[in-house]
Amino acid sequence: MPTNGKGSRRERELLEKLVKEGKMVHRIAGSGKGEDAICDLISIDTTGKVELIEVKSRKKCFYAKQHNEQLITLIEAAKKFNATPVLAVKINYQDWKFHDLNKGIPIKV
Repeated sequence: MPTNGKGSRRERELLEKLVKEGKMVHRIAGSGKGEDAICDLISIDTTGKVELIEVKSRKKCFYAKQHNEQLITLIEAAKKFNATPVLAVKINYQDWKFHDLNKGIPIKV
C-alpha cells in the first residue's frame, strides 16, 4: 500500500462524517504530496462558516509541533480568507479530535 494510503483513507472518512453533519466538504487532491495545497479539506456549514482542515492520523499520539511550519502556513491562509484553521487528528481506536488553530498549535494530541 502507498505510504499515504492511511492518510487518504482518514481524509475520506472525515469528509463523510462532516457531510453527514450537514456540511459541504471538498477534499483537496494531492494535498499530501508536498504540493502547494494548504490543507486537506475545506468545509462550509449552513451558516457560511469556512474551515480549512488539516487531517493527521497516528497509532498512539500526534506531536503537532513537528508540523509547525505547515500549520503556521495554514493559519496564515485562513486569516487571509476569513476561515477557521482546524487540525483534525484521528488516533487509532479513538474519536476524532479537533483543534482550532486560532487558539494555538497543540504540543501533543
